[in-house]
Amino acid sequence: MTYERLKALYDAEANVHYKGKLCEIIGLNDNKQTAKIAEVGKMFAIPFEVKAEKLS
Repeated sequence: MTYERLKALYDAEANVHYKGKLCEIIGLNDNKQTAKIAEVGKMFAIPFEVKAEKLS
């Protein structure tokens, strides 16, 4: 996925798929072009940072 598309999904408060799991976008890092994501539906989900190219 391109970083521009990721920013549009973040602005629309949409979710993304990562490794077969549905994740919500918590924040973006413009310098590194990464997203901080956490799995949807987990009570104590630990957020992690991934490159935009690895998301679908």
